[in-house]
Amino acid sequence: MEDWRQEVLLKFSSNPQDYWTVDDAIKGTSILGGTGSGKTSGSGKAIALQFLKKGWGGLVLCAKTDEADLWWDYCKKTNREHDIIHFSKDATHDSGKHEGKTIIFNPLDYEMTREGEGAKEVFNITNIFMNLYKMGNRITNESSEGGSDNRFWDTALKRLLNKTIELIIIANEELTYKNMIAIVTSSPTESKPFSEQNMRNAIRLVYQQNFEDELLSKNYFLKCLALAYVNIEEEEQGSSLFTTYDSIYKYFTESLPGITGQTHTTIVESFMGLAEPFLSGLLEKHFSGKTTLKPEEAFTDNKIILLDFPVKEHLEAGIMAQSIFKLIFQQAVERRKTDEHPTPVFIWADEAQYFLNPYDQIFLTTARSSRAATVFLSQNLSNYMAAMGAKSNTDSQVHSFMGNLATKIFHANSDAVTNDYASNLIGSTIGFNSTRGSSRSLFSMNIQSNKSMQTTYLPQVQPMEFTLFKSGGLQNNFDVEGIVFSTGKRWSTGTNHMKVIFEQNFEDENN
Repeated sequence: MEDWRQEVLLKFSSNPQDYWTVDDAIKGTSILGGTGSGKTSGSGKAIALQFLKKGWGGLVLCAKTDEADLWWDYCKKTNREHDIIHFSKDATHDSGKHEGKTIIFNPLDYEMTREGEGAKEVFNITNIFMNLYKMGNRITNESSEGGSDNRFWDTALKRLLNKTIELIIIANEELTYKNMIAIVTSSPTESKPFSEQNMRNAIRLVYQQNFEDELLSKNYFLKCLALAYVNIEEEEQGSSLFTTYDSIYKYFTESLPGITGQTHTTIVESFMGLAEPFLSGLLEKHFSGKTTLKPEEAFTDNKIILLDFPVKEHLEAGIMAQSIFKLIFQQAVERRKTDEHPTPVFIWADEAQYFLNPYDQIFLTTARSSRAATVFLSQNLSNYMAAMGAKSNTDSQVHSFMGNLATKIFHANSDAVTNDYASNLIGSTIGFNSTRGSSRSLFSMNIQSNKSMQTTYLPQVQPMEFTLFKSGGLQNNFDVEGIVFSTGKRWSTGTNHMKVIFEQNFEDENN
């Protein structure tokens, strides 16, 4: 194994078997502990400071209002404050070519202008929206998974997104949320059918460059369709571009108008629910327009991108803003060339249940080869179950998600589901139960007795023990207790787990 993977991050004892390495970190980490358990100030702080000390760049998601201040403090302790990009409401760049400009990350603009494979791919752009759609359903506890009805709505929305984006691209118009909405709202419907005559007139006006004409100025769909027709006019019939145009034409003039009544309204409203939030407020100011911040800066310049849009303040807009960036960040990390940029990066999410997306499962399975260390902190498994929705397969989804996080740290907890999970994960060991019996004859002094031993399996850690762990503070001498489990690791204790004390007030005990 490569030496860099064996670089030590934390030492839980003087025995090398009890070292936690870079290789452990890039396999993913889950930290679970109830409110006030010390998970953030104990194991969380210890890991975070080591990532910063090693010079790693990364992404920090903020659910709480004090999260940004905490990371500023961490960066000051490790002399990394100059590496912070503090992306918050009304934030501007304090240096570089965008100095003084508003920090903007527009996923549409980014996908259309970035380098590398998959740039400008309609499929990739559509998937950004579909991930947002599924995350939105999780927030509102509405399932978009499983069942033929849900698959119909997912497919219908995906087709509308695909065709809208394809039309804008072939028309050589700017791909913006506003333009996408303009196409959908001006496209033909049952009550407003498509007119071939209007199409011929629109094409003529495009040739004349007469875009001020009312026909084009008031019907953006017709304008784009005419522009697309002119742009592909010299394409041979049967070419990929011609085929794409033909499918767009048939979709908007036949398929979509053919869906009538409430079904049509639901499809359009689902689209509007995704796009309209980007026309005002936080999402319009920082996630529309020309991109001035790219996720790649975390590994090309080892920057710490601090997404300071606390959920407690910005609610759903804060979740959407950070979840979009996290998704694109994950994809950028997977594309990077590690031979050119070998330093590991991290993704840090406290209150991680707010920021889960369907792509996490895919990312976590490949994060090790991408040299990406993911750390998810939450109070308990029940949070993840609630976030993933009330579906019949929610438990298996949560267990699959947890299975992709090789290191698990369990702190004090009162959630029975989490404590049972931790106990079962750590497993059982062989124990012995003795039984003793005796009998006495009614009219005799003869006594008979017997003793037997039975083997049984006993939990190595009883669920109750997690309710009694030290949780820091003055009353516990600032000690935070936790059990560390890491897949495939046998600790010096000879077991698959180790009880560890994390000090809340340490500066850097691993120097």
